[in-house]
Parts: sequence; C-alpha cells; structure tokens
Amino acid sequence: MENYSDNLEICSKQCGSKCCKSTPPGLTKDDIKRIEEKTKHDLWKKTVVSNQKTTFIVSKKGKGDNCFFLSKEGFCEIYEQRPLDCRLFPLFVKIKKQEENLFNVKWLVWYCPLTETKGTDVLYLEARNLLKEILTKNPEEIFDYQESMYISGGYKKKHFFKEEYLKI
Repeated sequence: MENYSDNLEICSKQCGSKCCKSTPPGLTKDDIKRIEEKTKHDLWKKTVVSNQKTTFIVSKKGKGDNCFFLSKEGFCEIYEQRPLDCRLFPLFVKIKKQEENLFNVKWLVWYCPLTETKGTDVLYLEARNLLKEILTKNPEEIFDYQESMYISGGYKKKHFFKEEYLKI
C-alpha cells in the first residue's frame, strides 16, 4: 500500500510524529488481537467509556503524551501490526452499508506534513485500496473501527474531504 520509508521520513523527521503524541488511536477487535500477539501483554491498551458504550484505545507511555509504541527515536515499534486508525491516517472514514456490496463512504482528513508532502490524492488512493481490501475480506473490521472512533472521540477536529459510493 505505502512506502514505509517515505512515510517514516515525513512523519518522524519533518513532523516529529505529532499524531503519535496527540489523540490515541481507536482499536478494533482485529487490532487488539494482532497487537497482543506481538506484545504478549495488554499494558498498552486503555478502556474508554462514552454513553454507556465501551471501546479501547492505545495508552500513552508513562505519564507523558507519547503513544505507548512510539520509540525514543520517534518510530512506531509495531508498525506492521499498527491499528487500522494508524494505517488509514491521515484519512478517516465514516461508512454506511447501502445495500449488498455498496457502501456510502465519507472521507475525513487531518492535515499534516504527510498531506502536504505526499498530497491528499495519493493518500486517498492508498487508503481507498486498504478500505476496499478490508471490505472484501472482513467488513466488520471497518464498522468496528467506526464504532471505536465514535466512542473514543477520534473523529473530532477532522475535516470533511470527500464522499463516494463504493461498490465491492
């Protein structure tokens, strides 16, 4: 989907990994399973409750603001297992199933050095390919992501980017 070294250069060196020091990513059940297999513990996740609904987010490291998995050098220690929220970043989706294999997708964006350097169109194509892959293999993961984003407040301060109907 993406060139890891390009994104890493932009995120870590140009930006200082600010997103990894702000709003923690919401987690899907698949994210939790994948990360727990890698870490063999659950010290990295935090429970969030809102409107009597529960979800999980990635904890902050110690008493600081950094993501639990952000290294001292500013790199993600679980990049291959990172949450869907991080894989889509800096784009986010709100999705509704319209009919069998047809989805209404609203794309949101968080403007950052990655959007400025790579461009929103390139990032959109990368995120759209990932979304299509997940909708084909495991559509529940997208709806789990969306629920987690609502509960955790992950959609706050995001900007509307575009809307489309996506047929899978």
